[in-house]
Amino acid sequence: MGLTKYYRLLISFLIITVLAPIESSGQYFGRNRPSYQRFEFQMHQTPHFDIYHYFQDDSVVTAVANTYEKWYLRHQKVFRDTFETRNPIIVYANHPDFQQTTAVGGMIGIGTLGVTEALKNRVVAPILETNAATDHVIGHELVHVFQFRSMFLNDSLSLNSLRNLPLWLVEGMAEYFSIGSVDPHTAMIMRDAIHQDKFPDLRDMTRSYEFNPYRFGHAFVAFFGRTWGDSLIVPLFSETSKFGYERAFERIVGLSAGTVSTLWKTATENHFAPLLDDTTRHVAVGQQILSRDNSGSMNLSPSVSPDGTLVAFFSERDLISIDLFLADAKTGNILGKLASATRSGDIDGYNFFESMGTWSPDGTKFIHVAVKRGRNYLVKVDVNRPRRTREIRVPGIPSMNNPSWSPDGSYLVFNGLVEGRTNLYKFNLETSEVTQLTNDRYSYIHASFSPDGRWLTFATDRPQSTHPEDKLNLKMNLAVMDLSDPDRPITVLDVFPGAENINPVFTPQQDAIYFLSNSDGFRNLFLYELETGDVYRLTDLYTGISGITHMTPSISVARETGEVLYSHFQKGGYSVYRANPDEFDRVKVDPMQLDMHAATLPPYERPVPAIVDASLAVEPLEPILPPDVFEEKPFDGRFGLTFIGSSGVGVATNRFGTGMAGGVSMMFSDIIGDNQLFTTLAVNGEIYDFGGMVGYLNQKSRINWGGSVSHIPYTFNTLRFIRDTLMTEQGPIGVDNLQLLTQRTFEDQLGLFASFPISTTRRIEAGASIAWYYFRIDAINNYYYQGFRVGEDRERLDAPDGFNLQRVNLAYVGDNSFFGMASPMAGFRYRLSGERMFGEINMYNVVADYRHYLRRHPFTFAFRGIHYGRYGKNADNSLFYPLYLGYPGFVRGYDYTTLRQIEQTFDDAFTFEQLLGSRVMLGGLEIRVPFTGPEQLALISSGFFFTELAWFLDAGVAWTGDTRITLDPSKGMEPGRRFPLFSTGPSLRINLFGALILEPYFAFPFHTKGIKEGVWGLNFLPGW
Repeated sequence: MGLTKYYRLLISFLIITVLAPIESSGQYFGRNRPSYQRFEFQMHQTPHFDIYHYFQDDSVVTAVANTYEKWYLRHQKVFRDTFETRNPIIVYANHPDFQQTTAVGGMIGIGTLGVTEALKNRVVAPILETNAATDHVIGHELVHVFQFRSMFLNDSLSLNSLRNLPLWLVEGMAEYFSIGSVDPHTAMIMRDAIHQDKFPDLRDMTRSYEFNPYRFGHAFVAFFGRTWGDSLIVPLFSETSKFGYERAFERIVGLSAGTVSTLWKTATENHFAPLLDDTTRHVAVGQQILSRDNSGSMNLSPSVSPDGTLVAFFSERDLISIDLFLADAKTGNILGKLASATRSGDIDGYNFFESMGTWSPDGTKFIHVAVKRGRNYLVKVDVNRPRRTREIRVPGIPSMNNPSWSPDGSYLVFNGLVEGRTNLYKFNLETSEVTQLTNDRYSYIHASFSPDGRWLTFATDRPQSTHPEDKLNLKMNLAVMDLSDPDRPITVLDVFPGAENINPVFTPQQDAIYFLSNSDGFRNLFLYELETGDVYRLTDLYTGISGITHMTPSISVARETGEVLYSHFQKGGYSVYRANPDEFDRVKVDPMQLDMHAATLPPYERPVPAIVDASLAVEPLEPILPPDVFEEKPFDGRFGLTFIGSSGVGVATNRFGTGMAGGVSMMFSDIIGDNQLFTTLAVNGEIYDFGGMVGYLNQKSRINWGGSVSHIPYTFNTLRFIRDTLMTEQGPIGVDNLQLLTQRTFEDQLGLFASFPISTTRRIEAGASIAWYYFRIDAINNYYYQGFRVGEDRERLDAPDGFNLQRVNLAYVGDNSFFGMASPMAGFRYRLSGERMFGEINMYNVVADYRHYLRRHPFTFAFRGIHYGRYGKNADNSLFYPLYLGYPGFVRGYDYTTLRQIEQTFDDAFTFEQLLGSRVMLGGLEIRVPFTGPEQLALISSGFFFTELAWFLDAGVAWTGDTRITLDPSKGMEPGRRFPLFSTGPSLRINLFGALILEPYFAFPFHTKGIKEGVWGLNFLPGW
């Protein structure tokens, strides 16, 4: 049939582009989530939960189990749902362990405190630093459990209904049901929105994440519950799931969404407007040194040096990550970075949420906490040489925060989380000896030394003397420890009982303690005099002194000068102020008085009885259930469905048969996620076009490994005219045959793979596979005689012989880049890999690829150097489609279409074959700038249209085993020589809602004759 050579060329293009080392997103680069530890889970069973844990201390598990059962009873009152089967809960001992979880996909960031997964309804969460934080996360995530149950167990609802649910409703319910309607932190953000005149309606909240769905959602659901009753919140959720929130309001309360939005805004303005009248409340005390004008919009956890000249703080100043900066504490001039996620490749993150660093007594060193290799490390930075760092692993303390350096410089004190309990620890910097200072079920955070080193002040949930004995205390109080006494006695200060009192710091005179409290419904700075017990309010701010959470340490005192630095929330951002003690207006207040009017979410007067607030007010000291109802059970992996996706199914018939199109993908896993099974089934055409894959991944150990079995059909259709012979009753006649060829390549493959993540940014990959390729050709013949159609039939034609390929490969990959609008903005990427291929072909594939991105706001300077090569005796073979410099992402302006436009600009000796080879070398430079997108990032602000402008310079050369590269233009056209190709020009990358990136460009290609003519082109891929 004369098809063999032609067909082998076609199928080789498909097969070899899959086998060749061409970049593929998700495998070629990408970050990792290493499992640094192997967790041996046990199962603790309660009446309503199966709790998977690895604690050695049974009392911790029992306490966690009681908390889950407590929240189950609370939420049952509003959801009116009973668990028929026990719900799975996976508990991690600390946040660094939680970041290694295999139960849920994706990276776990510092700010993610828990996850509820839909199909298995698993709650995956760590023990946090305070009992209150752990309690809140459990309450929050269990709301999602009830929500998902209503989605999947009620026949009228389904997974598709999730798209009707705005995030502000989902998360707002979780926050309201777990916090209630009195929350100073949410109220602070609402007051700020009113003051800015940027209070959203429900449509704004649905369309834009500018309005935090947790905080604004909390405020709205609290408004709805306080106005129409908590009992209507779950029906509102169900109706929204079915019909969308607009119709849900009409069905539940008989009002339009616009009317409900207006009522919410009016109630909020009426409640907080009287607090706006005092204009002095909007003016922070002291001098603003860090703000949007000279830094970022989030300037967090400021820590001032002992002499008051320098301040270290966390900020998103560079817009792509939260880094640790150093600034002049007098002027706010940014002096540089002390730590950066783009610079420290093996650091997995910094806890800028609820931790502050500490200065050495001489002000030359700074210590902060970082996440590395599945635990917290102390990072010691030389302030004069920030790149000279020392990472300190504290024995026996996997999780820690808020270090405080002793005045004599010999040791640190920090809060450490060990086996589910947060205590204070002393760490000797010379000997690495660890001393535990507290040992009980209470939480201890924000420790700070007195100037003479004798006393330690901190925040703790130890109760005050006035606290009721029959009620559990989850609020933070101030306490002092005498380090000179061998028994280290602790005194809890009777100050603002029932408020959150945090971040205590001694004055330089050691006669008083600064601290933050929300006792007045705001978050202000107070002073407690140690001798008299008198308390003074030093600030009276409309918003408050705060960080991202209400537990973020936000004040720091210069030990030598007494100057106070604090983080002030206003206008949606966090600014740092510096103030002298005498600048504060000292107002004496009653230390026993509490006023939560400003912290109550409106409407203040509730016309209906409370369900949620009444339930939250009961915090029993004794466990919910007796110990004999809890049981330790053998580990039950519960292998089951985790994800399912379908492209739908379609069927068509004609006289030549029935065709189908559609597919389904499913993922199964055990309850912990250590073992995962992936299946994909698809068909697109006839029964021969059925394909499928089964893959297995084991993530239990440090090395992830697995395998796959697949059968994949690849189909090509071509049309041709041939002369043929048709048999008739009168005998054979010559006819024209318009022949539709359906050419199929089948790949059956068995593969094994393994990956060793060294850190989140580096890994080693290995793999091996064997694949069989075979072919089928079908023809639909349409016969024409003298221009008239005279018949049709179908036949199977002879196909080329099949062959097999075996491969083994090894790669070393690094990626700490940060993606922007349509391409990486900062960091680096690299890949070094080698592959041995044998069977039909005997050769090696080699990849050496390095890319670097330098961010200089607003520009990114991107550089790359790449070599793809095939080596060995079969490197230049006819089966594999050659590497082509015109591939998308290689050298722009040299694809086949544009070459036809500019072929006259090249030397007469230039041929298309000079763009092909078994080896290529690529170089590139781009200057990128975000064009449209978020205001902080792009030249033109846009909430939905994200684009990036770039000017590029591409270079590349392709050669074979019997050709050589020359840099002499005069020899570029000689036989056996290859001269590099270049192109330059502008491009515009358009991010289509995260689904696709388009890159129209105008390239000026040039070869030995230089630039002659520009050409248009279009790529469908992100920037390199």
